[in-house]
Amino acid sequence: MTQRNLIRATHAPPQLRSRRGGAREPADRLGIQSIEVGVRLLDVLAAASGPMTLRDLGIAADMSSSKARRYLVSLIKCGMVEQDPTTSRYDLGEMSLRVGLAALNRSSSVREATLATIELSRVTDETVALSVWGEHGPTIISWYDSSNVVICNLSVGSVLPLLRSATGRVFLAFLPRGVTRPQIDRELAADPRVALIGIKSRADIDRIVAQVRRRRLGVTRGDFLPGLSAVAAPIFDSQGRLVAVLAMLGVQGRFENPEPSSHVAQLKKAAETVSRKLGFTGAGAGAAFIEWRESADGEADPSGPLPPALAG
Repeated sequence: MTQRNLIRATHAPPQLRSRRGGAREPADRLGIQSIEVGVRLLDVLAAASGPMTLRDLGIAADMSSSKARRYLVSLIKCGMVEQDPTTSRYDLGEMSLRVGLAALNRSSSVREATLATIELSRVTDETVALSVWGEHGPTIISWYDSSNVVICNLSVGSVLPLLRSATGRVFLAFLPRGVTRPQIDRELAADPRVALIGIKSRADIDRIVAQVRRRRLGVTRGDFLPGLSAVAAPIFDSQGRLVAVLAMLGVQGRFENPEPSSHVAQLKKAAETVSRKLGFTGAGAGAAFIEWRESADGEADPSGPLPPALAG
């Protein structure tokens, strides 16, 4: 084999390299390498906590900056990536959001929950949001405004805090602590508002978890967005695992009515109805998977202790 052919063979994409006995991949399995390279860049951006510089993006995707730039130009033209004109940093674009949401909506759980979100907004004329657990925490995937639009900076794609939002507190209560610990760490280290609302110790977080589990509701009154209240309810799958959270937002004090006909009761009923459609047969405290597991293990949380910062 000549040196030129050796280089070609060494650097050829895996699907083109000879297999044992000289066999090659079937023709119908050959791909387009440029697409695979572009997807590497998208994968890096999806895993990042925010916009990235060209240099960092190239390093993370294991390619030179000049090569990454060429692919990014095409991805920007397609709407998969966007570049901030001020900082020149790159982030996922509108088309990436549309593709991600379309994939989510093909999930039976998300489809059922989205239909419930739309119906709840129509019946109550409240601002209603649906969130799932994303790579960076509770992420809004559906948002429907009431006729009295709530003025805030939230929208589809927004990531919510665990400790200060009603939706986040539901995820805090019904996901294993091993899943939520990284975000708890980030919020404790970087968000001084957590202490201002009285969350200073492990006992404070345990108290919130107990309240949410007992009521099957997460509630905040201006803790996240000044002047706004929110209430959120869990949606479980057939195994009792949390798959989504349905929430209402309104001016502070709007959700204080305890009557069965109240909007809070309708929110809770809507979430329970979706859970039943997904095969969840439990009811009340102790029925969720995480509660059953903790009870069976005889531990407060089998995923491990809270960070040292909360040990007090």
